[in-house]
Amino acid sequence: MFFCRLAFVLVCLGIFTSAQAQGQGLEQAEKLLLAENASAARRAVQELAPATQEEDIQRLWILALSHMRENAPRAALPYLERLVTLAPEPARFRLELARALFLTEQEARAEYHFQAAMGGALSFAEIATVHEYLQTMEQRKQWQGHARVALVHQSNPAHRSGEDTLNIGGALLLPLPPVERATGVEVALGATYLPKLSSDLRARAHLLATGQFFEDKALDRGHLRFELGVLALGDHGRQLGAGLALQGAFDKGGRLMHGAGVYASFQQSFGRKTHLALRAGVDRLRYRGVPQMDGHRVTGSAELSRILAPQLRVQAGLHWAYHHAQTAHNRRSTATVSMGGQYAFRGGFVGGLETQLGQTRVPEANPLQLQYGPERSTRLGLTARLMHRDYTLRGFAPVLVLGYEAQSSNVPVNAYDNLRLSVAATRSF
Repeated sequence: MFFCRLAFVLVCLGIFTSAQAQGQGLEQAEKLLLAENASAARRAVQELAPATQEEDIQRLWILALSHMRENAPRAALPYLERLVTLAPEPARFRLELARALFLTEQEARAEYHFQAAMGGALSFAEIATVHEYLQTMEQRKQWQGHARVALVHQSNPAHRSGEDTLNIGGALLLPLPPVERATGVEVALGATYLPKLSSDLRARAHLLATGQFFEDKALDRGHLRFELGVLALGDHGRQLGAGLALQGAFDKGGRLMHGAGVYASFQQSFGRKTHLALRAGVDRLRYRGVPQMDGHRVTGSAELSRILAPQLRVQAGLHWAYHHAQTAHNRRSTATVSMGGQYAFRGGFVGGLETQLGQTRVPEANPLQLQYGPERSTRLGLTARLMHRDYTLRGFAPVLVLGYEAQSSNVPVNAYDNLRLSVAATRSF
């Protein structure tokens, strides 16, 4: 019994001595780092085996700073990435990671972390430094792009119906084909080119292609939009743009619609945490074989985002559109309000949630559906996103997106409910 107690005391003493040595090693490394002896500081912690996560974070921070002090950002990156994964809330970790990414020419990711760091406690000198980095990246940015592939299950492809029958004029019942419920693939590809015209002026060429593809080719739809204009840059993240737009919609039989128009956009940051984006456009649209739908479409949007903390950002938006067709029952106005946010959890998971509520109004009833009256539809959308910082492919992090959209309407043919499963890729992690 005596020997058991003695062994227990020795084990506890060993653990205490080891923890004390770890703490002393970390303190010594910090002193060496403050004395501008980065190599010695790094050697002092490389062989340590931290007993707690806090000690591990302290060790990783010393290793990262030792490399950054020696102008070795590539060597520092693995430690800084791990720090932000383990502890996404400290602004200093985000700030140093952003600097390392900027120095290794990964500016898209650097911009994301500089903006996130603005949500934390920074000194005036650090805030000024972040603004300088952001302005430098904005001045030399030439390309932007995005891509998305989604698996879409729809009860109403091309906004048809989930109903089994269709009542026309209150008299005739027609069976709808069972293919109305279908699963397809949705693809979106976009690219923006911003060549420099002067120090604060850019030309802007933007191309966006989207498409939905189903087993029944008759349901396939595609859309192209091309914008050509200019973009003026200013202080406080200000961007003012304007230009011309061309677009077209297509199905199996060829072009469904084509149009031309103009657009204008405005962006600005307020303080270091809030960003506002406004956009408006007017398009003249013409539809194949349906001239009564020809007319102007006016659109407007406002989006407000705020970084509440390095690991938390929220956003809200308002989108409005009005299509003025030749016939009153083809005119419609749509308004959508959205709210959402993104949160980075300790350990690497990043989750996002967004909800949308929209309404569609038509001034007059369709002559073939007079019994229902003018259309009144309400649409609800929910979107959840999930990713992990440690799972990357060639500098991109896959994002799993699950969405649900349901529309109720007094006109049954316009009611639907859709599920969407997407796998996207992002450099904002």
